[in-house]
This record gives sequence, structure tokens and C-alpha cells, in this order.
Amino acid sequence: MGQAGHIVEPGMGGVQRQGEQAVAVRIATFNANNLFSRWSFQAELPRTVANPPLAEIATDAPPEATDVPGGGQPSVVEVVLPDGTRMSGILRTFRGKLVKGKDPKARAWIARRIAALDADVLCLQEVEDQDALDTFHRDDLRPLGVDYRYRVVVEGNDPRRIDVAICSRLPITRISSWRFWPDSTGEPVFGRDLLQAQIAAPDGKPLHVFVNHLKSNFIADEHTLSPDEVLAAREGIARRRSEQATAIAQILRRQRLTRRVVVTGDLNDTPDADTLAALRTANLTEQIHQGTTVAGPNRSGTLVDDKFADLSPTIWTHRHRDKGVTTFALYDQIWTSPDLTVTAAHVMRRTQISGDGSDHDPAYIDLALD
Repeated sequence: MGQAGHIVEPGMGGVQRQGEQAVAVRIATFNANNLFSRWSFQAELPRTVANPPLAEIATDAPPEATDVPGGGQPSVVEVVLPDGTRMSGILRTFRGKLVKGKDPKARAWIARRIAALDADVLCLQEVEDQDALDTFHRDDLRPLGVDYRYRVVVEGNDPRRIDVAICSRLPITRISSWRFWPDSTGEPVFGRDLLQAQIAAPDGKPLHVFVNHLKSNFIADEHTLSPDEVLAAREGIARRRSEQATAIAQILRRQRLTRRVVVTGDLNDTPDADTLAALRTANLTEQIHQGTTVAGPNRSGTLVDDKFADLSPTIWTHRHRDKGVTTFALYDQIWTSPDLTVTAAHVMRRTQISGDGSDHDPAYIDLALD
């Protein structure tokens, strides 16, 4: 068995999933990349109805209301069919564009990857809401034999409504949302949420799991900005991400949580970045950077070994190509308190370079709970 907080490579004494005295719990994180349930309205209409007249569509709120972070209400639209039947639904937009649901083929691929992960606790990013998560679970995961009885999403602050979520086979006994934790100005520091779940582990003790999606590196309309403006924007992004990591550490201290803590999610920076220094100061250790890759399912569900090992000297979960330059980074991370024994850490590698249903690869750890 490895020392607490360190990796034991597969085949070197790591616990098995079953049949050992120690209990193994697998925790995974995955940015599902816009797991929305909403569709273009016409796609939801019966096939016998085509192109309803715009005059017969009414809304009770302007689309701009859906772009207000944490406020406003999505537009409720009503369509009158030729036979007089009235259908209503929700119309949501972002920056003036209709936001559609995730492509069914991409959803199915995401589901196959989740099934292959076989995680006891699955932390997700970029989930629209509880309905989207429950629908995905019913329509895509359950047909593959995946059943997460405990599923939770709390509405966050993101204007696109991409929230964080936790799915668990183990009982979730309590949840907390830190959506409104303030920064130095009194405004919410988290652009999405910091979702906390207390999970009843098989050894009878609680695990404290936190999932977040830290500040993105995206700069709106970057091509219109001067080099100095771009630099200032990047510095602002780094400051915000640093504030968010500091807030996580403060929240842990406030609860006096030092044991059986797991902090995970898409942190949008590398584990050794200055912006994440507060997590290291909180005596947490990032585990995935010490890990290896495992095979992931292709479109047909066949597991394919890592074909991209030579592209980066370090392990990665996210690939970004901009202006002819390709970068690879470990954005999807799992940090643990020093009392937890981590017996394995892996990234499930994509089978096509652009991504398999998501531009992120999932990562997971196995914990040995005595």
C-alpha cells in the first residue's frame, strides 16, 4: 500500500475494486462540454408540423433576460399548431444566439466514456441544470447499465448556465453551495459555483468532495483588442482564478476540514501554477499529474489505447489550438488531503485529437479506505 497522498502504480500493490480488506472508491472529474438539454424549438415539434408561422409564437420575456448572470428569467414561448394545439417551452439565448442542446451523438459518446470510467463518484462541469442531468442519466447512461442514484446540480452564476454537478452511487448525505461566497468587493467570487457534497463512504466515514470550474482563459472579442489590452485581460483572469483558489482554502478552514477532503474540477490552469498556490498551502496534493493514461472508447465503444502520448512530455486533459499553435495542459485535476491513500491516478485518453464528445478528457483516482 502506498503512503498517504502518493500514487501507487498499477500492479504495485494498489487495491482491487473488490475482494480486498481495504475498500476502494473511485472519484472522477469530467468537463462534459455544454451538456445542455435545450434544443432549437422546431426540433421539439411533432414531425407533422413544419415551420410554424412566426406570428404564432409568443414570448413573455425578452431573450436578453436570459443573458443576465444569476438573474432574469428564460423566455417561455408558446407555439399554436394548425389544429389549435398549444405547445410551450423555454427559449434561452446567450449573446443573442439560440442555445441548442448537445448533439445526441456527442451525448452518447460522453455516456460511453462515463460508463468506461466506472466511477463511484463522478464530478461534472458544464451541465445546464438538474433536468438536463436527470435526462442525460435516464436516456444515455441507464441504457449502458450506469446508475447514479444520487445526482445534484445547484444553479450557479454563469451567464451561459453551465453549472457543476455531482453524481454518486454512494449516498450523498448533505450538500452545500458556495455560489455567493464574496470576493473583496462583496461580489460572488465563483463564476459558476463551488459545490460541496458530504458522501457516506463504505467504511462508514464521510468523504468531503468539492467540485468547481475555475475562471476560463477565454477573452471575449480578443481579436479586437490591442496587445496591451489582451495582456491586461489575461492578468485579470489570473487574479480572479487566484482569488477563487484562495476562497476554496478559506472555506476549508472555516469548516476546519483537513481530513478526507477531495477538491476537483476543471481548474483552467496547471497544478503548479501560481494561481493555484492556495490549494497547495491548504496542504492538498494534486494527484493526476503523477498518473498515467488508460484506454478510452471510440465511437463504436471499442477501447483504444493512448495514441497521443508523444504530443506532450507531461500528462494532459485539454488540447487547445489557436493561431497555428497547439498547447496541451492538465486542467482537469483532483486534489486530496494527506490522510487519503491514492492507489491509482489516470486520464482516460480520447481517441480523436479534437476530442470525443468533449474537448476535455476525464480523470480519476482510486482511494483505499481502511
